[in-house]
Amino acid sequence: MGEHHVIVHKVIELFGLNLSITNFVVILWLGALLTFLFLVGAARCMKADGSGRFANLVESMLDFVRENVSDAFMGHHGAKWFPFVATIFFFILFNNLAGLIPIPSYFHAGTSNLNVTAVLAIIVFLVVQAVAVKQHGLKYYVGLLFPKTAPGWLRFTLMPFIELIGVFARPFSLAIRLFANMTAGHQIILVLLTGELIGVTYLLQQGFFMKLLAPLPLLGVIVMDGFEIFVAFIQAFIFALLTALYLGEALEESH
Repeated sequence: MGEHHVIVHKVIELFGLNLSITNFVVILWLGALLTFLFLVGAARCMKADGSGRFANLVESMLDFVRENVSDAFMGHHGAKWFPFVATIFFFILFNNLAGLIPIPSYFHAGTSNLNVTAVLAIIVFLVVQAVAVKQHGLKYYVGLLFPKTAPGWLRFTLMPFIELIGVFARPFSLAIRLFANMTAGHQIILVLLTGELIGVTYLLQQGFFMKLLAPLPLLGVIVMDGFEIFVAFIQAFIFALLTALYLGEALEESH
C-alpha cells in the first residue's frame, strides 16, 4: 500500500531497471544514516569509565538484542553474527519509526513498502543459504530435504516437496509479516488522526464547556502513537529474531 504514496524526485533507468530516487529511497537513506549515527554516536559519547546516558541507553538496547536474539538462537556463534543481526534490528527500527514523522504526504514507514521488506527478506535468505553451504557443503540440503527423522516412505516422497516449500516460504513470510503490520499501523493512525481532528473541530464550534473537552480527542492519537512505537520495536525484534533463528539452524549440524 505504501506504493500509492510514492513521490519521484529523479527518474533513473538503467538496463531497463527503474532506479528512480523516490521518497521511500530517501527514507531508507535516512534509516541507514540514523543507524550509523546512533551506534557510532553512542560509541563516541561513552566516557572512559563507561558512563554516559545516551551511550548507556544504546548499550542496554544492544545487550537486549545480544542476549535475547543472537546468543539465544545462535549459541557460541552469536558473537560472530551479532553485528549483522543488530544492524538489521536498528535499520528496520528506524525505518518503522519514520512513519511517525508528522508529514504523512511524504514520510511513511520505510517498511510499509513491500519492495523494501522483500529485499530485506531476500538478503537474509541468501545469507542463510550461503552460511549453510559454507558450514556443511551441499550435503546440508540432503539432510534438509530428506530428514532422517521422517518415516522412510515419507522421506523420499512427500518430505522433499514439503521441506522445499518451507525453505522458500520463510523469506515470503518475513517480507509479508513486516510489510502488513507496518502498513496497517500507519493507516490506522492516519484514520484516527483524521477522526480526532474532525472531533476537535466540532467541539471548538460548541459552547464553552464543550470547548474545554477539545484536547481530549487528541489523547487518542497520543496513545496510538505510543502503541505504534511499541509495534515498531516489536516488528524489528521479530525480524531480527527470525534472522538469528534461521542463521542458527544453518550453522548447526544438518538434519
